[in-house]
Amino acid sequence: MFQVFEGTIPHGFKSDFDESLFNGKAHRTLQSSNKWYSFHLLRRDKQRVLASIHFCVVDGIALSPVSAPFGSFEVSSVVTTEQLFDFIKFIEERLNKYGAEKITIKFPPEKYDVSNHNKLSVLLFNHHYHIYQAELGACLQISKQNFIDVIESWERRKLKQSLKADLNFKIIPMSRLNEIYNFILACRVERGHTLSMTYRELNTTVKKLKSHFVLFGVYQSTELVAASIAIKVNKRVLYNFYSAHSKSSDSLSPIVFLISKMYDWCGTHRFNILDLGTSAWGGKPNFPLIDFKLRLGAEPSMKLTFEKTLA
Repeated sequence: MFQVFEGTIPHGFKSDFDESLFNGKAHRTLQSSNKWYSFHLLRRDKQRVLASIHFCVVDGIALSPVSAPFGSFEVSSVVTTEQLFDFIKFIEERLNKYGAEKITIKFPPEKYDVSNHNKLSVLLFNHHYHIYQAELGACLQISKQNFIDVIESWERRKLKQSLKADLNFKIIPMSRLNEIYNFILACRVERGHTLSMTYRELNTTVKKLKSHFVLFGVYQSTELVAASIAIKVNKRVLYNFYSAHSKSSDSLSPIVFLISKMYDWCGTHRFNILDLGTSAWGGKPNFPLIDFKLRLGAEPSMKLTFEKTLA
């Protein structure tokens, strides 16, 4: 009835989970043109895929993902811990056969699926994996509460201040991606930071996966003062991939206004989580940024990368 399986999912089978963009074939092809090894747990009688993970072997290291915010396992809620434990063992044996000397798995933020995150973490520890990297993210749970009632009093004052400034929120057409990217880059540069992707890299991704991207902007009159490039990770999660505001608009608090409108947008479009991302610079936590996100009502969410050297 249950079967561990390697390769392309058999025709007629459907996933029993909401696959994340970064694990989909289209995004994996953008990450690397090298061969990908896909592993699945199938339920044959129901023609369902209960779990999946994908690896690319680069210089002896099996990576999930190669280049993305995360890869890791996609798991149905019906999978037992024993099945997952055996699935991990099967994957290791196959990857070792394909020349992998090490396995690296980057998890999504814990808050995406706390139950599976905790199960998988313990099972990987049982298989003698260790944590290679630990990051702190912040996820904002979308509820029926108004955003102004979710945030702390200091940020509430900032939001009221931005409302008095007559700021305007807009969904920006994807044809203006270059403008929004350059605005965000300029805002980062004036603070001594940069972006992880070039415009060319981002544009290539957007062209292939356009329906997964949303551009948000905040204007004072006709001047753009804050913007976000957001990604629909799956049907439940919107990821605030890049966002920034100009230093000249600091007194208007446009970023709080921007997040408030993105929160409302998520509620309207039935997203459960607004992922505000991790907060680090130079390999160290960016404590002021973490604290800012938590004051906006976000919950801290660990983001772990596991690693194991194979015998």
